[in-house]
Amino acid sequence: MSCDVSVVIPTYNSSGTLKRALKSVYNQSSFPREIIVVDDGSDDWEESSLITSSYPDVISIRFVHLDKNQGVSAARNVGVSVALGHYVAFLDSDDVWYPNKLAVQYELMTRHHLDFSMHRYRDDMNRLGNERDDSPVLPPVPSSPLSLATLTPWTPLFRNDNTSTVMVLKEAMVPYDTSLRRGEDFKLYMELLAGRKCRGGYIERVMAGAFKSTLGVSGLSQDVKGMHLGRVVGLRKLINDGTISKAQYLFGICTEMMKYPIRIARISFRHRAAI
Repeated sequence: MSCDVSVVIPTYNSSGTLKRALKSVYNQSSFPREIIVVDDGSDDWEESSLITSSYPDVISIRFVHLDKNQGVSAARNVGVSVALGHYVAFLDSDDVWYPNKLAVQYELMTRHHLDFSMHRYRDDMNRLGNERDDSPVLPPVPSSPLSLATLTPWTPLFRNDNTSTVMVLKEAMVPYDTSLRRGEDFKLYMELLAGRKCRGGYIERVMAGAFKSTLGVSGLSQDVKGMHLGRVVGLRKLINDGTISKAQYLFGICTEMMKYPIRIARISFRHRAAI
């Protein structure tokens, strides 16, 4: 069984985790139509190219190398531009998918005629034990009934969702904003749901994750600040181009201004607890 899905994997100096990400695609219960690895001007792009070419042709797999670093938005846009699938799914090179991710998400999207969908994500999978590139440890596949909630033009204002959970109908896709280095995914979600009026669904099941630690990570506070500023800039762009209403803008700004100091306080607390 296969899914008419193009998997786009941007990578930047991450040959050390690319193998793990690709293996999680090859371990899917339903294979995608193709995999497109886009190297964003990495120093280790030759290693990433060799890793990509080492996988069997049971799935069509392509490697695209950009001569200079342009940011993850540009890399994803390049991947989408050459994608042949009816749907596009995104996977970051340091993330992994559960074995039934594509089968479940593709079936729900086609059955419910969705243009856009996301699902739950786990960011602390390193606590499960083995996190080697060639043998990631994943929790058991959930056996609980699937729950599908509706995504609205307000949903992204309440939550932060990971790009590795996203699947989009290619003809409904809009480009990522390459001027944003943070918050580009939030802006895209708002453009799809509020601008394009896409029919969206949220799958209440964890089907992707990462081995990132949230305790005492160097530079995490700076990263949170970057995400905060990116989201604020994204909101300003969205209201200036008429994608969102004034009410959505004010709600989004107020929510972000309240959440940002809470995130910083949590990081400080976790860092002290880890020492």
